[in-house]
Amino acid sequence: MKKLVVFYSRTGTTSLVAQKIAEKINGDLEEIKDAKNRAGIIGFLRSGYEGARRKLTIIAETKYDPAQYDLIVIGTPVWAGNMSSPIRTYIVKNREKFNKVAFFCTLSMKDAPKIFQDMSETCQKEPVATAMFRRKEVIGNEFANKLNDFVSKIEAMGN
Repeated sequence: MKKLVVFYSRTGTTSLVAQKIAEKINGDLEEIKDAKNRAGIIGFLRSGYEGARRKLTIIAETKYDPAQYDLIVIGTPVWAGNMSSPIRTYIVKNREKFNKVAFFCTLSMKDAPKIFQDMSETCQKEPVATAMFRRKEVIGNEFANKLNDFVSKIEAMGN
């Protein structure tokens, strides 16, 4: 089964989790590049605003065609309780090409109880697995159990 891990990361946390997932499931890795500068406090505020309003943005062309994969694992940071605008844009542009999907997110403080429901509705597909990773767990390298549980669900789907 061919797997693609697609992610957007503003600070590097989501990137670290995506890399670990791609290694464990032997999948290709696709980083979504945003045309907007999201650095610093202005970037942080812009990101939160766009997340809260479920805005789309301009993203760079991607390397991999999701239609060529059996499973797309989509990772996003949580912005104001929602998925990031670069990931929302990627999903809207590509959802017709998705076979099966799995979702993960990274977050700092508050839970985002509706993020996976929003991702599912935007993709128009139910995920085979979901996982939330807290920034402090990722930075402290204390997310192995959660990561392994997520990967186990993905691998069980392939059998």
